[in-house]
Amino acid sequence: MKRGEIYLVNFGKKYNSEFGKIRPALIIQNDVANRNIDKVAFKGVTLIPISTNLGGGDLRVRIEARDNLEKTSEICINELCTLDISRIQLDKLLTSLRQEELKETDIKLSKHLGL
Repeated sequence: MKRGEIYLVNFGKKYNSEFGKIRPALIIQNDVANRNIDKVAFKGVTLIPISTNLGGGDLRVRIEARDNLEKTSEICINELCTLDISRIQLDKLLTSLRQEELKETDIKLSKHLGL
């Protein structure tokens, strides 16, 4: 698992405005934490849900369908969250972000977090 990769993630039952169900998500957590996750007690992974409901805007990054990502989708920057690694289906990589997509994600994430 590496930063910039997209996997299916079980977000569980939808609660109010939170994302739910099994859906693609972007691993946004740094690779040092990703490499060492087996060595720590807390196995949380920071990720961003992805939606096929295309809305555009300042807090979304569009990803065209490719590899195992079947539909054009958007990374929903404002839904950043941390979930246990057991919720991530690591056996099938859907796709990886291209360098320009990761850069756009970083810029929009920094804006969202006020950095």
